Amino acid sequence: MSDLKEKFKEKLQAGLKAIYDAKYSDAVKLLTEATELDPSSINAWYNLGKSYSYMDKCKQAIHCYTKIVELEETATNCYNLACEYYSCQEYEDAIKAYERAIRLDKNYSLAYDGLGSSHGFLDDFDKAIEFYKKAHNLEKENAKYLSHLGWALACNGEYEIAIMYLLKGLKIDSELTEALFNLGFSYYYIEEYEKAIVEYQKAIKLGSESADLYVNIAYAYEELKEKEIACEFLKKAVDFDPYNTDNLFLLGASLQDLGKTEEAIAVIRKIVDEKPSNLDAWRELGICYEIIQEFEEASKCFKHVIDIQNKSVRRQPAMKKPKLRDT
Repeated sequence: MSDLKEKFKEKLQAGLKAIYDAKYSDAVKLLTEATELDPSSINAWYNLGKSYSYMDKCKQAIHCYTKIVELEETATNCYNLACEYYSCQEYEDAIKAYERAIRLDKNYSLAYDGLGSSHGFLDDFDKAIEFYKKAHNLEKENAKYLSHLGWALACNGEYEIAIMYLLKGLKIDSELTEALFNLGFSYYYIEEYEKAIVEYQKAIKLGSESADLYVNIAYAYEELKEKEIACEFLKKAVDFDPYNTDNLFLLGASLQDLGKTEEAIAVIRKIVDEKPSNLDAWRELGICYEIIQEFEEASKCFKHVIDIQNKSVRRQPAMKKPKLRDT
């Protein structure tokens, strides 16, 4: 074996070991040297791209996967490039790469699924549904494809059909938490609030705890006029994500609605401490102080509201007459 090949092999093996040890900066250095020694090595480019991806360095990872496609244009290589675009939220480029993969393999179900997700994140749910159905038709028993199709249908407002596909997916894999979440979401929008709560609770029991789940459960209990229980779940959402000001606001409003004004004030205070320019929070805080007849504090809060409004008006640029954009 020539010295060049021996050096390449050493760098590649050391780079792979660095990835295994989660030392991604070291892996990048070693694998970059490997690609310099052998620019035609797909293995070296692939693992270099993977290392950059682990480090959230999108542009560098995309460069590596693009190199691979230049060296060998296969459906799998195009798919890997598409997935990197997708993870970097470059959905238009992801769509092009997924389509390229499908041109090379018309039965590539994963690529159809990726197309569905990319169109979904661009809010084109009709397209998302179309491609998810193609993935499902290729693999009828794939629970994730059924779940993804259910998600797109729910986002498109087709809740009853979404429920049908989500239930099919859960029949195949009863522990698919994303399907349980979306099933709960769909039940909520057809006003089946008890069923929504059941599905959300199943997801939590399977370890899929999140602030969003707790908020969704709170919404369902609110619709059932169970305001105390709704408030308890909003508290859980805030405990899970203490810096989410939207959830703090929901909790503050819930406490106020229950007549727990002092508690509401303490919660809303956290919002204005974190975001002093939050106009809605200052207004809500002022209302709370009015309720407990602390009018001086209420006046201070409403003064903040006026100051924020005035600053917002001053910052607005001079408006020109609107024009229609040429199509």
